[in-house]
Amino acid sequence: MADKVSGKAFDLKLFRRVLTYVAPYKKIFWGAFSITLLLGALSTTRPILTQRAIDNYILEGDEVGLLNITLLIFAVLVAESIFQFLFTYAANYLGQSIIRDIRMQLFDRITRFKLGFFDKTPIGTLVTRAVSDIETIASIFAEGVLVIFGDLFKIIVMVFAMFWFFDVKLVLISLSVVPVLYIATRWFQKAIKKTFSDVRNEVAALNAFVQEHISGMNVVQMFNREKAEMDKFKVINNRHRKANIRSIWYFSIFLPLIEILSAISIGLAMGYGGWAAINSIDSWTLQQGFYKMMGWDTSQFNDSITIGTLLAFIMFINALYRPLRQLADRFNTLQMGMVASERVLKLLDREEALEPEGKSEVHEVNGRIEFKDVHFAYVPDEPVLRGVSFSVEPGETLAIVGATGAGKSTIISLLMGFYPYQKGSVSLDGTEITDLKLENLRSHFALVLQDVFLFSDSIYNNITLREDIPMEHIVDAAKKIGVDEFVRQLPEEYEYNVKERGQMISAGQRQLLSFLRAYVTNPPILILDEATSSIDSHTEQLIQNATDLITEGRTSIVIAHRLATIQNADKILVMDKGKVVEEGKHDELLAKGGYYARLYEMQFKEREAS
Repeated sequence: MADKVSGKAFDLKLFRRVLTYVAPYKKIFWGAFSITLLLGALSTTRPILTQRAIDNYILEGDEVGLLNITLLIFAVLVAESIFQFLFTYAANYLGQSIIRDIRMQLFDRITRFKLGFFDKTPIGTLVTRAVSDIETIASIFAEGVLVIFGDLFKIIVMVFAMFWFFDVKLVLISLSVVPVLYIATRWFQKAIKKTFSDVRNEVAALNAFVQEHISGMNVVQMFNREKAEMDKFKVINNRHRKANIRSIWYFSIFLPLIEILSAISIGLAMGYGGWAAINSIDSWTLQQGFYKMMGWDTSQFNDSITIGTLLAFIMFINALYRPLRQLADRFNTLQMGMVASERVLKLLDREEALEPEGKSEVHEVNGRIEFKDVHFAYVPDEPVLRGVSFSVEPGETLAIVGATGAGKSTIISLLMGFYPYQKGSVSLDGTEITDLKLENLRSHFALVLQDVFLFSDSIYNNITLREDIPMEHIVDAAKKIGVDEFVRQLPEEYEYNVKERGQMISAGQRQLLSFLRAYVTNPPILILDEATSSIDSHTEQLIQNATDLITEGRTSIVIAHRLATIQNADKILVMDKGKVVEEGKHDELLAKGGYYARLYEMQFKEREAS
């Protein structure tokens, strides 16, 4: 999911939207904003005080005056340090608070996306958006916009102070390189935007590749694909390296250029200032002009450039170019944050990816399910279901059988509202499921899948999914299902952490836990999707007993490869190539000698052969 980003060097509309997240923390924002203004004003005081110390006290031999102004300079330094601490803390607190809000909003959004969206989007890409991209957004506030504004304000204050306190010709000559700096900065901004976009794309690709291959490491090792997959990784990793090197290349040009321009400014100041001092050229400042205009006494001003003036002016140039140098890094940070925010906000704006749902609710469910002429395709023009129709009465057990790819699991996905069907009708107790809120619809079902997913958490939390269900109720249900015995053998019993995807217990044990999870919710409708495949005979017997227990008295839909497990079903639906080809009870379908009978005979022979 390589999102395209705006081609603008700086997207003002996007920036305004990012700033809307400041609203809950506007007091902190304006507090930090005020501090950065104060820091900008304080930055001009030390060079001026230094000039006064040299011209008025050192050259005049005034020790008391020198001591007093030295203490004043020290006090200014302490004040700057305190305000810098407050600003840094407030800006970072603001950034972390904002990304917390955005991350919660994004995760909530992701949980409501259609399953089809996840079919097409690599998990690693979504992880990049939800973790590293959002973390980068924090830098917009902690190291970006507020710091940049502070630096810009500092530059403006310094330039004004230079014209106010120092000879205008000296200032103009020293700053004659500013047009070159402006052109270079504009070029840098445009070049770096595209580079940062490439970097974020390659980070997402890298995360997606690593996540996928770590998850499928058993396949990689089983088929000796280590070297081949390493070669693929090298290609992706090299693209990521090249994208970063391109950004470094631009910085390698821009930063030395600023150093050169800074040196030229100092050289021009030293050259003209020294020449003016040697030749006693009259100095004229805006402050002098203002005093003359107001008719005030101007005798306090020096007529020519002094040593203190020249030293203070050089301090001003260094102080002026320091934020100019930092602006490159600040802009780097801001631009990275803007690129990341554009990607995150685009994901938040994916309205078409949200699951469509109705507004109605049903609270008392009998369990009647009906499909009428349902058509569905995951990909246009590649139908998976072709006019499927059937019904399940309350309390009945419907079994669905058929070859792989016949559309069995797709029926379940449509019934649960995971995918929208293109044509036909699916109803629950006579209400079209598309008219129901998804949370309400799914609250009436419990689903047990063949591939059981367990979180890296305790058995208790995996069963309850953190719902408030008493432990006594869980243990009682576990004994009925036949799960309690194996749980008691684990080191911490129901508090045992099964780790990621439940890898610390066997497939059969995971399957039994999924039955227990379904049983404790006491659903009116139960769905078992291939729940007895790929397990040993002992566990299959336990699961069969659990199936008999939890299907009793409720509507149940069972998808099974092993036909022996569904002989007692009230109705069997036989599917082939997206269509219902047979329907009836086990004995009726065997008597027909059709598709079901051939499936049953094939499995019976396989069992005899084994």
